[in-house]
Amino acid sequence: MTIVYLKQKFPPAPFDEEVEQIRYYRDLYEGNHENIFPRAQELAKESNVTEVLRRPRKAYLRKKQPIEKTSLHHYVIVNFSSVIAELPADLINRSLGNISADTENEKDLLEFIEGVVKTSKLKQNIWAAIVQHQVDCGVAYRIRKDAKGTWFEWKPADLYFEHEDGLGADVSWIETHEDEKYLRVERQRLENDQLQIEQLVFLLAEDSVKEEWNIKEYANQFGLNIPDNQVLPGVTELMCGYIANDETLLNPRGRSALRNIDVIQEEINWTVTRDSIVFEKHGKPKLAIPRMLWDSVANKNQTYYGDRFVRNADLEVVSYDEKNGAVPMYITWNAQTEQAFKHVERLIQNMMAISKTSAQAVGADTASGNMSAKAILYEWVQSVIKAEAIREKFDATIKDAIRKCVILENTLGGTNFSINDPVVEWADMLPKADGEVDDEEIKKYEGGVQSLETTVRNLHPDWSEDAIQAEVGKIQADSLSPTLLQPPRTAISTEDE
Repeated sequence: MTIVYLKQKFPPAPFDEEVEQIRYYRDLYEGNHENIFPRAQELAKESNVTEVLRRPRKAYLRKKQPIEKTSLHHYVIVNFSSVIAELPADLINRSLGNISADTENEKDLLEFIEGVVKTSKLKQNIWAAIVQHQVDCGVAYRIRKDAKGTWFEWKPADLYFEHEDGLGADVSWIETHEDEKYLRVERQRLENDQLQIEQLVFLLAEDSVKEEWNIKEYANQFGLNIPDNQVLPGVTELMCGYIANDETLLNPRGRSALRNIDVIQEEINWTVTRDSIVFEKHGKPKLAIPRMLWDSVANKNQTYYGDRFVRNADLEVVSYDEKNGAVPMYITWNAQTEQAFKHVERLIQNMMAISKTSAQAVGADTASGNMSAKAILYEWVQSVIKAEAIREKFDATIKDAIRKCVILENTLGGTNFSINDPVVEWADMLPKADGEVDDEEIKKYEGGVQSLETTVRNLHPDWSEDAIQAEVGKIQADSLSPTLLQPPRTAISTEDE
């Protein structure tokens, strides 16, 4: 039930068609639309091509290399696809809060979870993971233990291949050494109540797997530190996993969030490009001169240069008497682009509706700048609902990955930590004014539905744990101190007065 790589194409079947779709949507997201849209390719064929010198991006100091570059017309890209993929990542990234073990007694476990989060660079990498999750159709993760500690990393969907029987998975990646490409595979299998982890390496020839190498010889030849094959008794879970996006029964590995909008994106690009070309060709004012004058100048140029033409430099504009001689005409062309841009606006609205993205969130619709957080929420509600569904998946996956880190540490590190899901705190996705946040947190605390520590943490999310505990201690100490007030004065009057 495992995947066969030797003498086969990579990516392996049946994942090859899915990987082709992933690459298509990556081009759509990155703005490489000339690779995927037919009209962009046809425009490039019709354009004049010139040879220019340009340095490669990855080797700036190398000698300049000649490349072909289209110079007559340019293809205009207004890439709303990137906004659709990045908006949920922006909302979820800003809402991720503190992550800790679900205990107050196991200090070692608290420190271990803190180390896993820090080594995994979770807060730095979650934005990229969510974007890849939206663009590709899903994202994978892998648990690791090395000199840095126990941690987990995100992997793209096109490098994670689960086994057909559901009892294993391959996490693969490509390495390059001495101009040769090698396919590395970490294979995980559950058999007989134990987890088997095997390291494999193959030599690649273009997109085909040529031969298998001995993993130890490969590590020695290129000076790599590759772990040995392992058997983890008692471990009944894979040390890897996968999060699908918008999965269905027919697409269990998920679907790209950019599906169904590529045709609209091409129409937006083409409408703007077409108007740009027309305006470039006809939008400049022209000066019409008598035919005899044009022929006179053209004949002189044919004598001198061998071709009939008239350049701007051949004529000088001067004043003249309108009553005598021919009158040159100043011709301008009124570019009617208003209808085209209304068409683009309608296309953008359709794209936002199909992708469940708020037009207000991407700047396609304007609103007042002094709106409250609740008013902004109603404007952004479609994007927030979509982001909340994605956040639920990542919340479960983060807990799952950290829990597996604890399992791996107990197995290989000799610890005996309790195996429970950690606590992942999430803040509001949309920003609020400081006054609104303060009022809400104080009301929760005074209403008895929130602890003092949580209130201080929410009011000061950038404070350290020591600073939060110190502030809680000060507040509790002040609440226990009696307030000394001077007793009220009384006036004593006598009958003589």
